[in-house]
Amino acid sequence: MGSCSSLNLNNNIAPGYVDAYQSISKAIFGYDSVSIPKEVINNIPYASIKMKIGKGPEGLLILESLKDQKQVWISADDVYFVILNGRIIATKGLENNLTSLVIPKEVTKLNNINETIIYKHYSSYDNPAIYNMEKVVEYKKLGKKEVSLLNGKMTLNLIEEVTLNKYLGWEVSNLYWMDDEGFIWKSEQNISPKLPTVYIEVTKKPSV
Repeated sequence: MGSCSSLNLNNNIAPGYVDAYQSISKAIFGYDSVSIPKEVINNIPYASIKMKIGKGPEGLLILESLKDQKQVWISADDVYFVILNGRIIATKGLENNLTSLVIPKEVTKLNNINETIIYKHYSSYDNPAIYNMEKVVEYKKLGKKEVSLLNGKMTLNLIEEVTLNKYLGWEVSNLYWMDDEGFIWKSEQNISPKLPTVYIEVTKKPSV
């Protein structure tokens, strides 16, 4: 069983980062996030993603740090998402934060999935405090799909995670669009029974 635990985000901001982020925010001020021109995003000296939570507005997050393949993304309103191999493994700043995720090492990377398989995940949260909530997860490879992204149309492999917690009656479907190298360009993820779906699209890929 592999552990995808959270990072300590309390003192994780790089020196000068907040000032830099504010400058970037000014550079894109005035744009609806849906219509931020590609050239503006390309000129930002940080990797970036578009994110939408449920029916809320779409926003731009930039990469704050990268450690042990775990990416820490930050929004303009100081909400953090820790992402590993395209999957959200921890959050900070939401009403119900995912504090840790434990998954089998066989599915840490979704490009290892070639057939329908079933595993168990264990999630922990902070409000209310829940530790190691068990979820039965069925993985399915749904073949190649063409998707339209900010960077243009791409033909990507689609992986589905059907997640079930019988006690809560919580059953959701997570979707990941992945290239042949295993990089997740787009996803729809349900990380908590108390939160709506999180929609993510990579707008500027991390260099490492």
